[in-house]
Amino acid sequence: MGLLLHDVHEPNLELANTLEVHVTNVPEKDRYSVILANPPYGGKLAQQVQTNFTVRSASTEILFLQHTMANLAKGGRAAVIVPEGVLFRGGPDATVRQKLLDGFNIHTILSLPAGCFLPYTSVKANVIFFNREHDARKTDSIWYYELTNDGFELKQTRRPISWSQIPDFLQKQVTREVSRNSWIVNVANLKNYDISAKNPSRKNDYEHRPALELVQSLRADYEGISQLLDDLERLLEEPLLGDGE
Repeated sequence: MGLLLHDVHEPNLELANTLEVHVTNVPEKDRYSVILANPPYGGKLAQQVQTNFTVRSASTEILFLQHTMANLAKGGRAAVIVPEGVLFRGGPDATVRQKLLDGFNIHTILSLPAGCFLPYTSVKANVIFFNREHDARKTDSIWYYELTNDGFELKQTRRPISWSQIPDFLQKQVTREVSRNSWIVNVANLKNYDISAKNPSRKNDYEHRPALELVQSLRADYEGISQLLDDLERLLEEPLLGDGE
């Protein structure tokens, strides 16, 4: 429907499960120079699908991120929306982050406000912008921008409001300007490949933050804990499934 509304009347579409047809070694001629992705997250996949991937995980967001990495051409650029947990969780998530940092140039991470995808989900998300450089240059530093206003109310209705930080983000991103909402992190200072957005200007600032923002932050934390419990439950169940096969 979205394609039709944008006058794309003859799209080249195939009915398939992207993750089931994923391959690790994609020929360079079949890769893409630009990839924009808002993949589904929070889903769990069977072990037989996970065998298609270098780093196995039941989490769809980690598998889709690997799919993007495998299909990006030399000199290509990508932007992928991921839930907050992808930036700091251990296990397969940390392994994929290491591969992303070492094999690509993560130049920007945009931290989105919790609630920007309401009414569908309140999970806090981020946009990872990365390039696959011609010289195979890896990430040396990441520029972060904390977006707290995307031009819509952070409620179920998502009504438009009069102001948005998006133009400010686009302007500052060009020169990687450092401000109250933007900062740079040297990869050498990362621990456990944790690339989550931690605004240094937010230290000891909780008493000055709006009540609604605090509630949304707490909700995002709750969602993250819930997802970690789901992952733990899955890990505990997997040996049982293996014993029964």
